[in-house]
Amino acid sequence: MDETDTGTTTGPEALSAEAARRQAELRRAQARAQFDTPSWLGPARDLDSAPQIPAQPGPLDALDDDDFEDEVAIAVPTPSTHPIPDVAHWSEKAAPRFLAGTVLLLSLAGVLGFLVATILTQSVVSIAGLAACAFVAVVFRGALMSAGVTTVDLKGSIMRVRKGGVLDVVNLADPVHLVELLGTPDQPSWRLHLEAIDGRTIEIGPSEVDAAEVHRIVQYYRAIAERDRRDRERRFNR
Repeated sequence: MDETDTGTTTGPEALSAEAARRQAELRRAQARAQFDTPSWLGPARDLDSAPQIPAQPGPLDALDDDDFEDEVAIAVPTPSTHPIPDVAHWSEKAAPRFLAGTVLLLSLAGVLGFLVATILTQSVVSIAGLAACAFVAVVFRGALMSAGVTTVDLKGSIMRVRKGGVLDVVNLADPVHLVELLGTPDQPSWRLHLEAIDGRTIEIGPSEVDAAEVHRIVQYYRAIAERDRRDRERRFNR
């Protein structure tokens, strides 16, 4: 039996138990070092530090900056402020023809009225009124019979104009063709002049097409025609 200076007596059994306990703690420490559980899955052993949760990758973290910019560029296309239609159709409004038809009906009614007055009174005024109403009726009837409905069709830069029974085809993007815009679309005096193949001038007014839309389309294709003309001059002058 050993005896220390303090008077505490330690037996061989106590020393063996202490050595076995330390050996067991050493083995447990080695085992924990080999199979260490992440701190974010269990309670924190260090009370001074908060549990650490690893950052989880988001759906956009897998893409680098270039890929993300490409995805955004493809998914969100930039819309055009004033789109130019590839195909369009316009037809003459019914208001002018309705007005001409109304005048024709009134003139026919005047013919009947003055005819009755002429038969009854045989006055000069009745005969003059009958002749005037008959003349107006003949003129407006001929105008309605000869003048068809004006239609304008657009496919790309090719404009097809059917007016007065004649079909004309004009390429708005051709710098050789004469295309002229007169006035602004918000004015009744707005006109579009096109040069036909035989040299005629085709006039289109706001009653036949949508002036604002056609004005924008013509300006777009005439800008292309002007660019082509400059390119031709540049190639020719080389």
